[in-house]
Amino acid sequence: MSDDSPTNEPLRLRPVDPSCVADLIRIAEETRLSHWSAQNYLDEIKNPDAIMLRLVDDDNSVAGFVVGRVICGGKVETRSDAEIYNIAVTTRRQGTGLGQLLLDAFLDHCRGRDAEQIWLEVRESNYKAIDFYKRNGFETVQTRNHFYEDPREHALLMRLDLKNQEG
Repeated sequence: MSDDSPTNEPLRLRPVDPSCVADLIRIAEETRLSHWSAQNYLDEIKNPDAIMLRLVDDDNSVAGFVVGRVICGGKVETRSDAEIYNIAVTTRRQGTGLGQLLLDAFLDHCRGRDAEQIWLEVRESNYKAIDFYKRNGFETVQTRNHFYEDPREHALLMRLDLKNQEG
């Protein structure tokens, strides 16, 4: 098994568990995601509304992950939405379709929980991610000024309407 041929390795989707949090942090740092501590991930694992998936190789090494949550409406608003907090693929595996696998799996989980819309924020300079989300039906609905730190940057708030995708 060579590092130069990532698509030859069979990958499996697995839920995130405490044993792989260090891998998520490593991938997040490698891909320059906003910082989440180990405790942030561990707390999210305990949340029953969380959707946390990872792609693993035969040797159980993590090639990518997605973290999000279904957000249920209150007493007045009964619809459910979902948010994607982080999605990342190791740099050596980017461009091989793994991000699409993770997003598709996340969306399937959201549909299974009757979520109607998916929300996310993305750095306005992350053109690659913005293009990926737009190809998947997300639209920009707002700019959040100075949302990110290190470096300070605006965020685009994007939304995918799942109701309009089904048919």
